[in-house]
Amino acid sequence: MRVRTSLLFFSLALLSCRASDRTITHGADGEADWSRRLAAAIPIGLSRDSARAIMEANGFQCREGADSVAYVWCSKTSSPSNIVTRRWSAVLNLDQNHVFEVRGFTGLVGPRWHWRAGGLTSA
Repeated sequence: MRVRTSLLFFSLALLSCRASDRTITHGADGEADWSRRLAAAIPIGLSRDSARAIMEANGFQCREGADSVAYVWCSKTSSPSNIVTRRWSAVLNLDQNHVFEVRGFTGLVGPRWHWRAGGLTSA
């Protein structure tokens, strides 16, 4: 019985380690923390391709665009196992295919609710 209980706790410990965030978003639960981690991961002058590769390797989905400047916009959402999740976003402004400005945003996102014929339901 003791061996079985020990194995159960050991298995749970392994699962919790495996599920923990080991990316640049680990522990970045506020705007200031996230901005510091992002600036450390994506230094000014880094090439567009390298910056995008770093973000995607850390679980972000990125797309490129241009308005007044060319940019790479990346977003990541924490595990959907909770009702409320955290979203991290990054805007990497580019000049001649190199990063010249990095901006990070983070916040909590709640469930989506919709009115249907039967009442309020989650999306």
